[in-house]
Amino acid sequence: MHDVIVIGGGVIGLSIARELAPRKSVLLLDRGPTGNGTTWAAAGMLSPLSEANNDGPFFQLCSRSFSLYEEFVRGLVEETGIDCGYSDNEGVLTLATTEEGASTLQCRAAWQQKAGFEAELISGDDVRKLEPLVTAPVQKALFTPRERSVAPRRLVNAIRESCLNRGVNIETGVTVESISSNSVRVGHMDFAASNIVVASGVWSSEVKGLDPMIPVEPRKGQILSLATPSQPFKRMIRWQHTYFVPRGSGEMIVGATEENVGFDRSNTPAGIGQLLTEAQQISSHVGTYPILEMWSGLRPATPDHLPIIGPSSIPRVFYATGHYRNGILLAPVTASIIAELIENGKTSGAIESFLPSRF
Repeated sequence: MHDVIVIGGGVIGLSIARELAPRKSVLLLDRGPTGNGTTWAAAGMLSPLSEANNDGPFFQLCSRSFSLYEEFVRGLVEETGIDCGYSDNEGVLTLATTEEGASTLQCRAAWQQKAGFEAELISGDDVRKLEPLVTAPVQKALFTPRERSVAPRRLVNAIRESCLNRGVNIETGVTVESISSNSVRVGHMDFAASNIVVASGVWSSEVKGLDPMIPVEPRKGQILSLATPSQPFKRMIRWQHTYFVPRGSGEMIVGATEENVGFDRSNTPAGIGQLLTEAQQISSHVGTYPILEMWSGLRPATPDHLPIIGPSSIPRVFYATGHYRNGILLAPVTASIIAELIENGKTSGAIESFLPSRF
């Protein structure tokens, strides 16, 4: 009998396990190598402001998690010595090349400034002063200087190492078939625990016995990385559906497509071609940079694109899944919420918009 079983070994499941240990005995079960799914494929942007159109519950959740990140990473580095790639990037530039896009950014800047956030609407000339290699015909851009990024593969390695240091029992290659109150079934074996957390991302809906059922479906994102000379871009850049995430290592991430194709993770000429075309529209210079790697990942999407966080209808069974494109960003706050619910039966932050009962 463990205090907690966590189903899923991505950034969400590992962060929850780490948060609970060593106060609780934790068993983490993962169908594959931990951190080798959605987390492994992510770009690692920590940017709650750059695409938020209002100060609603989801933005508040993202903002709260962002405020936890620096301490979260510092603790991981101190415990494990692993560099998580937490960036000193000077924020995000969100570009608009049309009047409609510029109007959207103007509205976004207005509410963000009113709410007290650092967000500045700047001209195309100002963009080129900040990032001389941007060649897109920028009309306006939203500059959010405090936003950051992290290297997801390094991050998940650090969280896994921290979990092991804190006494978490991690079992991989294990597919959970069903759950009931205080019990998880794997093949012909049952694992018992006082609390169960379903954090298995795109695979969450395949677990039998859940109440309510989890309406999570995969959304494929194709992504690639380029080798860049002497970090030509200092900031993360977003334009339409494409973004640049420069890394200090001389690598730049270019992402990402959004495809509803089930569990297909193949890279396609259409998907990679779209990324390369839009990347060169942002900056014609990137056409000369070598491609380092191409890959894809599956994002766990819910019907309303909001995560599912909170207690299920089954006593002591909790959901932490459906984080869609924001699993890396939301890991610290999700871990905090689930730990509070398990230990105190309530949470200090508002989670009504994310409760499983909405389904």
